Amino acid sequence: MRFAAFKQKYLTVFGSIALSIGLALSAPSSAWAMFYGFNQQAQAYEHEGDNLMDTGYYEQAISAYSQAINLLPYDAVQGRADALYARAVANDVAGHFDQASQDYSWARDYYLKAAQYANYGGSQAAEEGLTGGYDANFGQQLANLVRWRATVNPNSPDYFVDGGPMKAWSLRKMPLKVYIDDSQGTGWSQDLRDLIWRAISSWTNVSGSPIRFTQWYRADDADYIITRPSSSGQIAVGSGGFTSGVDEAQSENGKVMLKQSKSLLSCPGYDGSGYSQIDRNRLYNLALHECGHALGIGGHSPSGMDVMYWKAPILKLSDRDGATLRRMYSQ
Repeated sequence: MRFAAFKQKYLTVFGSIALSIGLALSAPSSAWAMFYGFNQQAQAYEHEGDNLMDTGYYEQAISAYSQAINLLPYDAVQGRADALYARAVANDVAGHFDQASQDYSWARDYYLKAAQYANYGGSQAAEEGLTGGYDANFGQQLANLVRWRATVNPNSPDYFVDGGPMKAWSLRKMPLKVYIDDSQGTGWSQDLRDLIWRAISSWTNVSGSPIRFTQWYRADDADYIITRPSSSGQIAVGSGGFTSGVDEAQSENGKVMLKQSKSLLSCPGYDGSGYSQIDRNRLYNLALHECGHALGIGGHSPSGMDVMYWKAPILKLSDRDGATLRRMYSQ
């Protein structure tokens, strides 16, 4: 799974990117070329940026996306929106918060303009697939993101305040019993279960972490259940993972306590022998990120250098991830 998958990771609606990639594969009409900005060289640079993001070369990815943007005319609203959005994520993960905020703002404007073009395009736009639904929704999602970013601090010692509502597990329940599904339909082969176990165990290795896990071999009485979705409809369009929780009836010290958590991790399938290294990295990243939600982190970090950033492709907990966990369980 290339970085195109990470482009679609955590917001609810990212269909516009899949739409643009899919339609660009066919020979475009002049109207579509203006809308998307069909340019083989620009497309090559964007794909290069995706590959660089996959392999952790974030600064080089920023340069490749910039090349793509520079080759697209200003009226290529969909194409510029996609490339600006990709560069925003790369800037965030590279630690360039201000530049990322600017790119998200520009991407928002272009996506909303793309929705207008599609809505006013009449029958020709409809025939070419330029419907405004995904674009308008995505534009609004980005508008909400831009507003949120203006209120948060990506350089604070932790993201306890910025990261949304926080819950916790009672320390009396440690170690938490973790069931990683091994069934053919919704689970993984042994090597992939080991990979997921290593990812979630990272949260126990944080200095001062009170979290402890033990592997459990049945779902019935497990505290944390990790499975693979059996159908695409189980996870919202554009998401790579989803975590839900059941709360205890009684709070502790005014804090909502968790009774059980469940994570769905999308991936190519059961057998790890068919996975590329990028597939494995993506599954590891998803397990690491969703485990943070399972432990009680209700939202996301504003910093792309944290695992709990809403689209981080990184594979290691940051100091801020650890500090946030410690603060959650010391309140």
